[in-house]
Amino acid sequence: MNKGEKAFKDWLDSKQYPYIWIDQSPESFPKFLSGISKRPDFFVVIKNFGMIAIDVKERNKYKDFIVDEKEITKYLEFERTVRIPVWFVFGKEDEKFKSWYWIPLTKVLECELKTSHSGPPDPFRAINSSDCITLQAKIDGLERLLKD
Repeated sequence: MNKGEKAFKDWLDSKQYPYIWIDQSPESFPKFLSGISKRPDFFVVIKNFGMIAIDVKERNKYKDFIVDEKEITKYLEFERTVRIPVWFVFGKEDEKFKSWYWIPLTKVLECELKTSHSGPPDPFRAINSSDCITLQAKIDGLERLLKD
């Protein structure tokens, strides 16, 4: 578990939200999904709404949040296979994870597709924080996701 995932888990615990942390070891991944799908970091239950799959990411040196197009394709397959909506949640270590930036996979697909100027031209989606629903860790709860 990286720093962002740990901070997100701590936030879920502080809010007493029900969740399931997903073991990321290769042995825990079913062979029928291997190579075609990814698995989320968490399943989170939103009362009176249902369950969503969460992939937690840390923002690094880039201005925007970045998600590799290959990863998006694999999450689309996961979403189609299990019929659970996938959301990305970004946190910034330099902000001490005081905010969480949420965006559903369906909206990520609307974000600009770019390619790297250095190295191989692997396509990725550049997600601006304004494209996300921002939850302030100490103030906001999951109900904000349903309002925006």
